[in-house]
Amino acid sequence: MAEFVSLFDSIPDPEGHPLTVPPPPAVQSIDLSRFNRIFEAEQAPAPTFGEVPDGRYRVLITDLELSLASTGNAVLKYGLRVVAGPFERRMVWKRRAITANTIRYTKSELLTCGLRLERLSDLNRRLAELQGIGLEVSKVTKGDKSDVFFNRRLATL
Repeated sequence: MAEFVSLFDSIPDPEGHPLTVPPPPAVQSIDLSRFNRIFEAEQAPAPTFGEVPDGRYRVLITDLELSLASTGNAVLKYGLRVVAGPFERRMVWKRRAITANTIRYTKSELLTCGLRLERLSDLNRRLAELQGIGLEVSKVTKGDKSDVFFNRRLATL
């Protein structure tokens, strides 16, 4: 029986091949000690990555994912980027579990986005059509839970 020989076994690695990773350049020592006193006195700005407060927002759908929750239910996850106002460029997230009890809300949200489906099973293949759609949404918190409601689709942002 003939022994299998890979093409890659018979070709030696060339020196300086474009896929060869060159060693990192020597790090030049830069003296930053003249900034030490200013650096110590400088107050760092407060982080801006906390939750967006309740309110109405103009958003753009930038992230979409259809996945399974640990319960086994399908979940449609929306990443919504705020495009106007003091929270511009911040993200608002919406998760919609798809169950027999939530089908009407799922359908209503998809219709608000302008996506008409004959069968829900078509959603996975048509998900990309939601990308880049502008919406007016409301973020509402009750107790320790918050939700995002799609008010209307926006023709222009």
